[in-house]
Amino acid sequence: MTIAAASVRAARLTDRQALIDLSRAVHASQEAHRRSLGVPAPSATRPRISLASLIPTWLPLRPPSVHLVAEREGQLVGSCRAIEEPHRDDWVIIELDAADGPMAAEVRWALLQAFIEEGARKEVARFHAACSDVRENLELFGQAGFLAYAQEEILYRPPEPTHGPRSWIRGLVAREVRDAAGSRAAARANAGTDLQLQPAGAPDAWHLYDLWTHATPPAIARVEGYSASDWEAVGHEAIVPRSSLNPILHFSEVSAWLMPHDQRAGGFIQHGACREGPHYLRFLVREGTDGTAFLRAAIASLGNEAISAGILAPVRTYESAGLRAARGAGFEPIGRVTMLVREVRERIRQPAMVPATH
Repeated sequence: MTIAAASVRAARLTDRQALIDLSRAVHASQEAHRRSLGVPAPSATRPRISLASLIPTWLPLRPPSVHLVAEREGQLVGSCRAIEEPHRDDWVIIELDAADGPMAAEVRWALLQAFIEEGARKEVARFHAACSDVRENLELFGQAGFLAYAQEEILYRPPEPTHGPRSWIRGLVAREVRDAAGSRAAARANAGTDLQLQPAGAPDAWHLYDLWTHATPPAIARVEGYSASDWEAVGHEAIVPRSSLNPILHFSEVSAWLMPHDQRAGGFIQHGACREGPHYLRFLVREGTDGTAFLRAAIASLGNEAISAGILAPVRTYESAGLRAARGAGFEPIGRVTMLVREVRERIRQPAMVPATH
């Protein structure tokens, strides 16, 4: 395929350094949110905040299912990457970049078309993407058959000074505190409060699914199509619940907590530890609970490594209880992104997920 004398082909190992240079240049530019997916999107007051500035070695370490590049006159001018979503026949686009220039939009369109064609050959069920909420991105994906179904606020809790320098020894101590059962971390977080904070795992899957359905509008729940079994791995995988950031970031460790409330889950927090750059939190809060106290307790249990590194947290715009809790825990918005999906083949849903006909 060619567009404006640029050819689209599969990436090669020899392209690695050129791809790193291209990605860094695109994400550090003033037009990053128009030449890339723009996650997290710059805000009007913080236009320079992006993956390039927040995550020093931001390039994903998870292997892509497909990686295409656009080349012109021996130079790479575009890159499109996607990963296969574990446990599903879905692909998630994690990068769609084009070098600054008059043909940037055409390069991105050619890459996206080639990517969809590659997915069709491999019988991909659905394509997912998250992008900054700007016209260039929404028109591009709309022309390719993607539908927007939700928006996320990307929240950031800036680093705070801690006692003593960060080091691998401190990281080792923090990991030991968060042992497999998580009891010591929970005990420290609960000290002096009335909160009950406990590690979340497979036995809690139904309660977490119940909390998610409480916090998620039915139309969006039908799009994402989770079942209770999808929540069994939340204590060691960051796949569920979906966010704009969890496919991009590489976690050295994943842990999760829940807050019991009236024999149900009143809150859920999933933590992804990153060796470099900010840590990751994804949380759900049930209306009528003290989400701020829950979030503060969980942050306290993470230890100095997370607090001194800063924390990124994607929160859906319809999760009003979660947004209130985040503000109370010191998070601030740095951008908004749109979640998109392209359905390729009809999925077999559980009876509970089928719309009523009577």
